Amino acid sequence: MAPQNGILTPSFNTPVCRSLFGPVDREQLRVEFQESMRKTLEEATCKWSFDFVNESPLQGGDFQWEGVPGNKVPVLYRPCMVRAGRQGAQCAKERGSKRKQTNITGRQSS
Repeated sequence: MAPQNGILTPSFNTPVCRSLFGPVDREQLRVEFQESMRKTLEEATCKWSFDFVNESPLQGGDFQWEGVPGNKVPVLYRPCMVRAGRQGAQCAKERGSKRKQTNITGRQSS
């Protein structure tokens, strides 16, 4: 706010930024995030007997993993990268998705 004749008026040319909890230590945040991800991955590996880093099953455990050919996997679980052109359109068609509204329209009266 810029003072004008002893009255504070908003200055719309300057950005406003609030720091509610103080400055962020980005290195500490990164370290905590990595530790949390490592712990979560370790728990999932034990739970599912699967090495998620190398994408391979582990011996022993409660599950017996077996490979499935890509064309036998339900479409919902197939990887799909949206790209410009035909591949993106083909992928959307395979998943059975509907075209979303692209234009913003006014309110409809009832």
